[in-house]
Amino acid sequence: MTNEENLIKWDPKFKIGIPLIDAQHEHLVNLCNDFYQSLLKSKGTDTYHTLVKQTLENCLNYAATHFKEEERLMKASNFDGYRQHKKAHDAFTAKCEATYENIESLHVSEAIKFALFLYEWINTHIAHEDRLYLPTLVEFLKEQQTK
Repeated sequence: MTNEENLIKWDPKFKIGIPLIDAQHEHLVNLCNDFYQSLLKSKGTDTYHTLVKQTLENCLNYAATHFKEEERLMKASNFDGYRQHKKAHDAFTAKCEATYENIESLHVSEAIKFALFLYEWINTHIAHEDRLYLPTLVEFLKEQQTK
């Protein structure tokens, strides 16, 4: 995988300082790049829909795992913005699922727009919105260590 084929480069601004979440975020960036690369590699071939569907399925499955863990931590730490944050996760999941369900008829240009949606999500949600729960979560984790 070369940098020219990547849609997004891992950036320290995506780190929130919680190793588990940071590792998951980095993996999501890699999955986004996998999706984009599958578009580039399979465009115009017979394997286009199969490859794109497979990589999108990987993204969906991992996002579900990540969201579940992130939401568990937000609830456990009584983060005030939990409901709003979960709504953002649910909207992301709904868009991914709708794209997945329509993958057989998805034109390459629509698939590229979806890849750009993933790019925007990483740059807005992970880089900014996930930081909103950080103070509450850090305080919660400190309290857990002293118990």
